[in-house]
Amino acid sequence: MRTALVLGGTGMLAGCVSHLVAHEWRVVLPSRRQPLAADDGPGRAARASISHGHRPTWVRADWARPRALASEVEYELEGDQVNLLVAWVHDSYRVSVLNAVRHLLAEGAPVVEVHTSAPVPDPVLPHPTQQVLLAHFTHDATMRTNRAVLDAVERGLSGRAPSLHHEDAR
Repeated sequence: MRTALVLGGTGMLAGCVSHLVAHEWRVVLPSRRQPLAADDGPGRAARASISHGHRPTWVRADWARPRALASEVEYELEGDQVNLLVAWVHDSYRVSVLNAVRHLLAEGAPVVEVHTSAPVPDPVLPHPTQQVLLAHFTHDATMRTNRAVLDAVERGLSGRAPSLHHEDAR
């Protein structure tokens, strides 16, 4: 089973998480608060993949403690590697969090970084990175955000060259 790590996936990226889970990805979802549809508790990774079928696996995370976040994710992976990283992490934590999870990624695993302000920084990780810049949504922000991120996921998974896509309602 392919494994995705989605950082910042409990809000505007919930649709992306749902899409990955529906397409039989094992999704590990670190966040401060447990999303309603996630599994948690002792043995949560095994339950999520065996008894619950298609549910993301939630792990408690604090962006200010990137090593602890990576340790929790590593515990849940049970020796597996991450085949896809989707990250929407606040700029002040971005570099430290991405570097903390770097060792969990499979070689060549695509990365999708989501940004909300320009200029978009260079990718942190030495992995093929699709970047999405979101801006100026007057309506349907969640739908447009998820479409833009899922487009970037598809570009990354299909091996397309790293790129920046600007999604703007104007």
